[in-house]
Amino acid sequence: MKHNIVMPSWELVNHANVIKKFNFLPSLLSTIYLSVIVLYQVAYSYIIIFQKKDEFFSLVINFIHQSYFIEVVIWAIIWLLLYLLLQPIAEAWILFMIDAFSKKEESKQKISYWISQGILNFLPLFEFHNFMWLFRLLSIVTFYFLLLRVFGQDYAVPISIIMGIYMIFAVWINLLFVYTKFFITFEKKSVFEAISLSTRMTLNSMDITLKLYYTLFLVYARVIITIVVFTIFPLIFSALFAYVSTKIFFIVWVTIIFIIFAAFLLFISHLNSVLEIFVEALWYNAYIENKKNSPEEEE
Repeated sequence: MKHNIVMPSWELVNHANVIKKFNFLPSLLSTIYLSVIVLYQVAYSYIIIFQKKDEFFSLVINFIHQSYFIEVVIWAIIWLLLYLLLQPIAEAWILFMIDAFSKKEESKQKISYWISQGILNFLPLFEFHNFMWLFRLLSIVTFYFLLLRVFGQDYAVPISIIMGIYMIFAVWINLLFVYTKFFITFEKKSVFEAISLSTRMTLNSMDITLKLYYTLFLVYARVIITIVVFTIFPLIFSALFAYVSTKIFFIVWVTIIFIIFAAFLLFISHLNSVLEIFVEALWYNAYIENKKNSPEEEE
């Protein structure tokens, strides 16, 4: 497995720089989207727990009456639409990039080919993403915080147990459906047909699949790192508002922290991009290896 799956994937990440360049923007949008959702959940839970609703709504009202409110809303909508549309397209073109570089097919190593394949596979991958939303870590975290807010801290323990069990179930669902995108993109199967074929491939090649099981936790680790970074920086900004009274020093410190934050954002986006490519390449090579060992999958 090391020579057929892991080493080719690592070699591709190190040498196919064009894939990392193509994947940086989707990774940046994904990082920002993840951070906004998680920060909202954490902040809102903090407001409910510590009864800060009055202060929060006063800030919201003040923000609504600002002259730049409409512009912020428009840019937020544009960014959200861009993220929702670009993510499935980017996932498809990355798969075709990996396929072209792995098979050394120079005729397919063209930007126009990758983009066209991404657009052609947009609808089925978009449908698959919507179906899998219930089993994503972000969805589970969001629903967990929602339950805590609705039922209160008295039910924190049973809610945590239930969501922990659901998390384990979601991990296994992701494991069973991990090959779905390859059947959709390379074999043009419908979503539910691809899910069925992915489940069969996972069960028939459980040894390889389980050895790559840790890659799911690499993806989750990426999410956790993003959450930590984007939780720390708002706390630092809050501390500045509380303890820095001189306007000049406040502007200087905000500028420095903003530069550091932007650097962290770019670094995390690059790290996420590389990790995503490595994980996708691992599962791609596993898919190819499983197809070789299971000729009936090609029927």
